[in-house]
Amino acid sequence: MFSKTSDTFNKSAEWSCLILLVAMTVVTFAQVFFRFVIVHSLPWSEEFSRYALVWASFLGASIALKRGLHIGVGVFMARLPEGKRRLVYLITLGMMILFLFVVIIKGFQMASFNMRQCSPAMRIPMGFPYLAIPIGSLIMLLHLLNEMVSGVRHKEGLIALEKGEEKKRLEAGF
Repeated sequence: MFSKTSDTFNKSAEWSCLILLVAMTVVTFAQVFFRFVIVHSLPWSEEFSRYALVWASFLGASIALKRGLHIGVGVFMARLPEGKRRLVYLITLGMMILFLFVVIIKGFQMASFNMRQCSPAMRIPMGFPYLAIPIGSLIMLLHLLNEMVSGVRHKEGLIALEKGEEKKRLEAGF
């Protein structure tokens, strides 16, 4: 169950990032065109690009987590015996899950609090840009739960332990 949910949310995050980055690029080029050719700038373009970048960053962090591309300290893990390496990794996943729970709760509180304030140029509630924090963290939580459940059940599927850096980068297109 977690695997399909994680994959679905990851695919949605990938498409959302693509759309946000394309929209951000188009709006930025339009702003340059309007400012220097038409000599009348778009007052909302910088704000839109900023909020799109925030959303793309949090969604991109969840995509990187799903692919196992977040930075880690592999030197210490490599020195541990196989059984302890697995245990340390599962404990680390548990700590990350607890941290993300706090970020999600506080992120929703912050977004809810900021719904009363409007952004200066686009006049949208400021809670919408702040929603990137709990939404991105929620997707990361789903990925971590999927990894933990598959790792405990099948004793496999632990991204950081079973895939080398080269394999992760090839899968990500680097």
